[in-house]
Amino acid sequence: MEIKPKWIFCLLLSTNIIINLDQGIIPAAIQQIEDSLELTSEQLGYLGSQVYAGVTLVCLFGGKLFLHFNSKMIVMISYIGMITSLTLFPLNYGSSWPFYIFRFLTGCSKAPMMIYFPVWVDNFGGESKTIWITILQGVIPLGIFVGYSLSSVISSLWQWQAAFYIQVIMLTVCATFFIIFVRNTDFDIKKCTKSKLERKSINEEQQSASLLAQNTKRSYCSTMIELYSIKLWLCCTIVISILYFIVTGIQFWMTDYMIHEMHQDKQTVNIVFAIVSITAPVFGCITGGLIAQKLGGYQRAKSLYVCVLYCSLCCISAAPVPFTETFWFGALCLWLLLFFGGAIVPPLMGIMLSSVPKHLKAFANSSTTMFQNLFGFLPAPSIYGFLMERYNSQVAVFALMYYSFVGLLVMLLAVYFRRQQNNKKVAFEEVFAQQDDSKSSVLHDQENFNLTVRVLQYGDAPLVTSLTPHIDDQILDYNDQELVNQKEI
Repeated sequence: MEIKPKWIFCLLLSTNIIINLDQGIIPAAIQQIEDSLELTSEQLGYLGSQVYAGVTLVCLFGGKLFLHFNSKMIVMISYIGMITSLTLFPLNYGSSWPFYIFRFLTGCSKAPMMIYFPVWVDNFGGESKTIWITILQGVIPLGIFVGYSLSSVISSLWQWQAAFYIQVIMLTVCATFFIIFVRNTDFDIKKCTKSKLERKSINEEQQSASLLAQNTKRSYCSTMIELYSIKLWLCCTIVISILYFIVTGIQFWMTDYMIHEMHQDKQTVNIVFAIVSITAPVFGCITGGLIAQKLGGYQRAKSLYVCVLYCSLCCISAAPVPFTETFWFGALCLWLLLFFGGAIVPPLMGIMLSSVPKHLKAFANSSTTMFQNLFGFLPAPSIYGFLMERYNSQVAVFALMYYSFVGLLVMLLAVYFRRQQNNKKVAFEEVFAQQDDSKSSVLHDQENFNLTVRVLQYGDAPLVTSLTPHIDDQILDYNDQELVNQKEI
């Protein structure tokens, strides 16, 4: 039975929401999880980082898996692996290592879906692929929000493990529909590409020749050196990684901090934090994108200065959080921090991609994702938990919030490098202008030299040159001519 692409997209969309539920379940029930699993704050932080470690590891070679193996089979294994790891994680063990392993396997199982779903949309989405990819990426924070809300309700009524089992049930339903109803021809991009090539009557030799023509001879190291020598791109990548570090730390630990340090009841914290975490980034992204568009795009210098403004406002919003015990003021500061943090993402990503040459854009995008995982998502829960265990939660929040000032410093460096780049561009233009002037001067001197040689050698000059000094003598003066006529009369 053939299924239309829109129904497969609905299935992938539902899956993309469900696989992110656990990212919201743990922060909402972090206190119960800590007590139930008998983990310290440091161990809980390491636990939160395991998912990102698994995603990062598989992303290194995940793309090649889909080139050599059947895409549906890989996604089926991902479904099964994630269902298994989510089922086994909430069980009680005598050691903390099983919890780390199962969270790591959850990240490994999630990664192939994160890699392939946008690729499938790009190949099978047709005219709707742009909006489909936007929706597919946009539901990731929605899944975290739903998981947070679900865990808040369930943990107040039952045990927190029930939230994971509900996620397992929903994911099992999606996996069943995927295995039964989705065909290889409707899901595997290699088969789709092959059929397109057959329709266009392209033989294998032409196909391999085109692939070889697209393949560059540049080595990975030389490409990486060239990319990392672009200082503007590097600064923007560092800033976006710092932003994701702060956001991940807030998402994972701020509920616990508000309950214990701001002395607010758990139910109020869950409701307010859920509203803050979903509204602020969304409104911020929309606002930042619209402002960047009004300024004329991301390549304008104004966009970079606007990013500096957003960074400054993020720092101002984050600064009071470690020192206040007023819950509502702290929630307002967090909302502003996430709002301005969301606003900086669209222009910063645009500047980042526009700062690299066309042949490096794909590699730059991949490197940016790796940078974000290694220095943003991955270390945030662990470092916060380490500081909380070694010192206290206020020190951890202070480090988390004031890390934004490092981002502001790097953003100012980006402005400095952008100015240097513009100055070099102006200098090059002046040099080219001088070269053009010197070329015209040389041509003029050469023309005069050739003229002199001709006069010396041949005793004559070109017609225009010989006539020019005497051309006034050859034009009749009608006043003088009238006087001559009168005299003759």
